[in-house]
Amino acid sequence: MKRIALVGFGLLAGSIAAAVKQAGLPTVIRAVSSSATLKRARELELADEFFEYDETEKWARDCDLILLCSPILHILGTIESLKKVSWAGSGKACLVSDIGSTKVEICKAGMSLPAPFRFVGSHPMAGSEKRTCEFNDPAIFENAYWFVCPPEGTEKDVYAPLLELVKFLGATPVVFPPEHHDRTMAWVSHMPQMLSSTLAASLPERLLKHNYQHYAGRAFRDMTRIAASGWGMWHDIAVTNRDETVRALGEVRDGIDKTIAAMNNLDVVVDGKPADNDGSAGLESIFKAGNEGRASLFAPGRNAAEAFFEITVPLKDKPGALLSVMQPLAEEGLNIRDIELMKVRENVAGTLLLAFKTQDEAARAVKLLRYLGYEVKER
Repeated sequence: MKRIALVGFGLLAGSIAAAVKQAGLPTVIRAVSSSATLKRARELELADEFFEYDETEKWARDCDLILLCSPILHILGTIESLKKVSWAGSGKACLVSDIGSTKVEICKAGMSLPAPFRFVGSHPMAGSEKRTCEFNDPAIFENAYWFVCPPEGTEKDVYAPLLELVKFLGATPVVFPPEHHDRTMAWVSHMPQMLSSTLAASLPERLLKHNYQHYAGRAFRDMTRIAASGWGMWHDIAVTNRDETVRALGEVRDGIDKTIAAMNNLDVVVDGKPADNDGSAGLESIFKAGNEGRASLFAPGRNAAEAFFEITVPLKDKPGALLSVMQPLAEEGLNIRDIELMKVRENVAGTLLLAFKTQDEAARAVKLLRYLGYEVKER
């Protein structure tokens, strides 16, 4: 592609631009955003041409790909703007796509674009709590799924340039109908956000008035982590995928009702003696089904198109403990693809989870760290 317009030049658009620049490709990058963001994009040398949002006639002309990277409702507004360009109906074909978190409403709007535009929706499963191009990361899409949602009957040649870009960025494209995308995301992304926000918002007054919430363990902190998400983005997701998210919440509510019923079926221990049959079979079956559901998430890799090879390393709670593991791995040229610090409490050893792309890399890391005296385990 000779020219790409990235409309809404935030973290993901900036990361795409950075990857293209890092590779030295001759593709011209057009940054379309607010004046403040464009100023920073110039300073970072992430783009070649710079336009404000309302200069649609200029930034849309002669593009091979227009990728809409702003919030969902802004994407819908931009599609309306593209319909009104004076040269629509003539010129070379231009593929228009987006990276919005919901697809049905966006794809419906995109299908109404006139020639020379052809619309194919998309959604990369990548991101960060950081929002601006300042934090661009050329590797942010690596090994992530990237949904591509063409209108029914669309020839693959139409969106081949998008697939090419997705693969160049290191992601794995998944061609998916828009309806399937929104139904799936409602369960694995949108409903969990609503649950997390609801859980954090439901802290009872009997805890809050004594500040007892500060005694929360890792489980509660993990379950409410995404409750810190900003409302702006989630407003757009909620209003464009309301029905599927409500359906998912209803299905979870049914599951909670079953768990409550199973809990109520438990026999109370009397006089310190356990009952012969304590009625826990129903709750046990829920736990086992939960074990299986959780394990199924890891079969193809954790939110990744390919499985990683993971090892765990116990750490002492002391300054430099993390560096003492990471530095020798870096000096050995081993590329860590994912990292997580688990079971962390003050004055208690934590466990470092490290993931590698190949089994050979994981084996080399195990050998090195064991030589250095660490009790390393393969997952």
